[in-house]
Amino acid sequence: MKEREFKIGQGVFYPSAGVGVIEAMEEVIFGVEHELCYVIRIPENRVTIKVPKARAASNGLRPLLRGKDVKDLLEVLADKSSARPAGHWAEHYKDLERRIQSGGVLEVGSAVRDLLRLKAGAGLSFEEARLLEMADGYLVRELAAVQGVTMEAARDIIRSAVGIGP
Repeated sequence: MKEREFKIGQGVFYPSAGVGVIEAMEEVIFGVEHELCYVIRIPENRVTIKVPKARAASNGLRPLLRGKDVKDLLEVLADKSSARPAGHWAEHYKDLERRIQSGGVLEVGSAVRDLLRLKAGAGLSFEEARLLEMADGYLVRELAAVQGVTMEAARDIIRSAVGIGP
């Protein structure tokens, strides 16, 4: 993966943590190794994480959405693909989990779309509901941050694009 340079103050997305802001660069000692790390504050849960700069891209750290990315996300959310592929439930769950943990906004968007449609139809298992809560939270916070809207408005935009209403 191509390594990106992030700037202090830049909004970023980190899989398994969500939307954050680069607060600083800090040298961290891992055993005998010294690594330069991005210090990222995740306001949602008041956590600060450190991501080694050399592995930032491979760990899924990415900048927040931009204009065309938002359009692409809304297209993925509106896609009429089937919500539950054929196959064993465990395989479906692992696929959803993989998409969400990838950190790619289009992958997370497709998982949210599929889970929202399942919820509106047959309903969700406890595990699927947990995945939906996490992935939907990621998308809502990122969309709210880049569009300058409230989280409720971002949630409505997502629901409207999926076609299930607010």
